[in-house]
Amino acid sequence: MKEKTNLSVGVDLGTSNLLIYVEGQGTLFNEPSIIAIDKATRNVVSVGYEAAKLDGKTHSKVEVARPLQGGVISDIQLIREILLYTLDKIFLSNLDSINKLLICIPSEITNTEKEAIVELGHSLGIQNTEIEEEIKAGALGSGLDIFAPKGHMVIDIGGGTTDFGILSLGEVVLSKSIKIAGDYFDRQIIDYVKTTHKLEIGNQTAERIKIALSSLTGPYPMDEDCNLIHAEAMGRDLVSGLPRQITLSPQEIREVLLRSFDPIKSILLATLEETPPELAGDLVDSGILLTGGCSQIPGIKEYFSEIAQIPVYLSEVPLTAVIDGCKKMLKMTSRYFYSEV
Repeated sequence: MKEKTNLSVGVDLGTSNLLIYVEGQGTLFNEPSIIAIDKATRNVVSVGYEAAKLDGKTHSKVEVARPLQGGVISDIQLIREILLYTLDKIFLSNLDSINKLLICIPSEITNTEKEAIVELGHSLGIQNTEIEEEIKAGALGSGLDIFAPKGHMVIDIGGGTTDFGILSLGEVVLSKSIKIAGDYFDRQIIDYVKTTHKLEIGNQTAERIKIALSSLTGPYPMDEDCNLIHAEAMGRDLVSGLPRQITLSPQEIREVLLRSFDPIKSILLATLEETPPELAGDLVDSGILLTGGCSQIPGIKEYFSEIAQIPVYLSEVPLTAVIDGCKKMLKMTSRYFYSEV
C-alpha cells in the first residue's frame, strides 16, 4: 500500500491573482482570480489566464466572474470551484495528500466570511485549514522581522483594496483598508476616457493603459530615446457608435491617479494618527513597506514619503510577497517563530 503524503499548501486568495504554494515544490499556480462558468450546467469552463481572455468577449451561455471584488467575497461557491479546479490540476484529484491548508485573505473580510473560508477548506476534505491576513504574510514575505518588539508599517496596494497595517511581535496591532486599488484605478481611467474623449473602452484596455502610462510624481514614463510614452486606446465612439482609436498621454493618467489616491492619502494619515506612540516612534527608523501590484507605480515611493515624512521602501517581491510569507508561516513552529529549514 502506498504511503500517504502529507503536504502543506499555502494559498494567496487575492482579488486580482490566486497563488498556490506546495511544500517542497514551490509556487505552482499564479494566475488571475477569474473563473468562467457554463451558465446551463454550472461546470467550470476555465480558470486564470484562460478565463481572463474571455472577459468582455463571451456569449450568453458563459459567465466570467471574479469571486473576490474589492476585498470582499462576492461568491463563496465560485471561490470553492476555483480552488477545487486548481488543486485538482496540481494534485491530480488526490487532495487527501494535503495535510495542512493555509489561506491568506484580505484584512477587511468579516468573521462570517472567515468562517466560510475555513469551512470551504473542510469541504475539500482538508480539516487542518487555517487563515491569516495578507498584510502580515506580505510583511514576512518581504523580509521584515515582524516578530521583534518593534513597530513596522505595511501598505499593500492590490487589485481590490489598499490595506494598511501596523505590526509588532508577530501580530497586526492596527489595520485599515479602503476599496481603492488597481481595479478602481482601471474604472477611473474608463470613466475619464468616456467623459473626456467620448469613447467607451473595456477593463483590459484600461489596465494596459494604467501599466503603460501610470506615475504619481517625478518624470513621466519615457521610452529609450527619452520621448514621452503615449498609449493607444481603442473602443466604441459614444456619439457615432462606431469603433474609434485615440491616443492618451501620461499627463492625463497621472491626473486620474492623483485624484484616485486622495482617499488613500487620508487613510494613511488616519492610520499614523491612531498608531500607539512607541510604535509610531519606531516608524521613524523602520519606515513604511509597500507591497502589492500597484506598489510598482512609478513615483509612489516618493508620494508616500512626502505625505508621511518617514522613509518608504518597496518590497523586492511585490507580487509574491504574500505567498512567500505564507510559505514561511507554514514552517512556523509556534505562533511567533518559524524555522528556516
